[in-house]
Amino acid sequence: MNKLRIILIGILYGITMLTFSCSSSKQSLKKTSCNENLNFKKAFFENVENVENLIDKNQNESFRNSLNFIGKYTKVSFESMTNYAGTYPIGIFEKDKKEWLEWYEKNKCMNIEFKE
Repeated sequence: MNKLRIILIGILYGITMLTFSCSSSKQSLKKTSCNENLNFKKAFFENVENVENLIDKNQNESFRNSLNFIGKYTKVSFESMTNYAGTYPIGIFEKDKKEWLEWYEKNKCMNIEFKE
């Protein structure tokens, strides 16, 4: 009975060690498989923040440059700016921003390169 107990403990220990070593190697594969361009990330989110900060203040040249930058990579509803005031409506911005963030999450590990 004592030998059987020692064998079972050894088997359980082996299974436990195998499980942890496999799960940690899977985690390290996930970490190395993402090739995020941190310079692009910084620029992208700075432009999103600029639009967000100016949406209800002054939709100036800086604001439009940020929309143009974002629009090179994901959808910006420029057609919504054909209103009487020529401004980007807050409701459209909120909808577009959600799409921008989803786009970034989906593509961030693909080493996104800057477009001219």
